[in-house]
Amino acid sequence: MFGYVLPRKDKLSQEDYRRYRAAYCGLCCCLKERYGFRGRFLVNYDMTFLYFLLKSGKRAQTARCFCPANPFCRKDCVARDSAMDYAADMSVLLSYWKLRDAERDGKRLHRFAARLALRFYRGSYRRAAQRRPKADRLFGEKLEQLHRLEQANCPSLDRTADAFASLLKGCAVYFEDEPERRAAELLLYHTGRFLYLADALDDLPQDVKANAYNPLRYRYALENGALCPEDKTRLLETIDASIGLAATALELLPPREDGAILTNIIYYGLPAVLHSVAAGTFRKRSKK
Repeated sequence: MFGYVLPRKDKLSQEDYRRYRAAYCGLCCCLKERYGFRGRFLVNYDMTFLYFLLKSGKRAQTARCFCPANPFCRKDCVARDSAMDYAADMSVLLSYWKLRDAERDGKRLHRFAARLALRFYRGSYRRAAQRRPKADRLFGEKLEQLHRLEQANCPSLDRTADAFASLLKGCAVYFEDEPERRAAELLLYHTGRFLYLADALDDLPQDVKANAYNPLRYRYALENGALCPEDKTRLLETIDASIGLAATALELLPPREDGAILTNIIYYGLPAVLHSVAAGTFRKRSKK
């Protein structure tokens, strides 16, 4: 369900795009420092977005760092701080619970792969859970709720999307200031709702073919395994409404040094991803 929260590169300045890439590489380095080399495989664009949301105050400095994916070239990396540590911990916890979900609900091969990955990341998960016990409990509860709804073939988009959106909303516990936390909760909730519904639309053809659960299969009457134009329009409207509410929440947050990147992701990146998913041309880039 991750890999959809991306910036729109052509709407970013060169400086802001370099800054975004430096934060992505900084998150990769932070995962390595906190969880060992295996932690690098959990870096993703969605948690890079979370870092920019969490980061307030003075802009973090960048430094040159080694990149194992391109060992002959050093990369700019945003320096590690409390916001980066938190984003790294959330990357581990969310990845672990996502694997737990795949172990229960995926195809046989996917379940086997998820089981191996769970063993590989068991130590990393335990460290992250010790550091963020409240978030870990919330993620487990919400994914269990989502699992029960999926097992019941729930036709409600609101109930299933709410379970996942509430999970992402829980990341806002990082904020100590209550007004700021409430605005961040609203932003993360509707970003999570966008994620869940965009993923459902993106995966619909494969889920129909595999006879796997997808809320759109039970909410709408499909035509040859696809949504009819009227239903698709209604679905896109409700997803677009969540993007709009996320944008409203962003305006309630105090200004950030890297605010242009957050604005780009919410105002340009999410609509561009939704358009691409609706057109069937989106290619997920959860990893570099």
